[in-house]
Amino acid sequence: MIVCFTAGCVDSEVVKEVITSRDIRVPSPRAGLLDEMALALDSQSLVLADWKFLGAKLGVPRKILKQFERSSVQSPTNRLFEYLAVTRPQITLKTLMEVLLLMNRNDLIKFIGDENLGGKFNG
Repeated sequence: MIVCFTAGCVDSEVVKEVITSRDIRVPSPRAGLLDEMALALDSQSLVLADWKFLGAKLGVPRKILKQFERSSVQSPTNRLFEYLAVTRPQITLKTLMEVLLLMNRNDLIKFIGDENLGGKFNG
């Protein structure tokens, strides 16, 4: 699979900086990105892949995914990205976009592009 990003951000930007950064001293125009992704990925659907599929494809153990599912009122997508920021801080935006493409989550690819993070994405 060939992936190209143009404008907006660099392929090598790490997800923890782009999506989960919570520096309250510097408000981010992207602050709602995680919330929007959570709305899309938290919903269970027979057609669309969800946060569990994303976590599995990014190498999160099933045991950890089960904990996210049952132990909190917090969004499982939020917990997934917090976990990834700590345990796999090297995951790039390019990797995330490739997994979203694999998941057929064109809605989220478009959303990230509209947020000027991924620019135009061609897979």
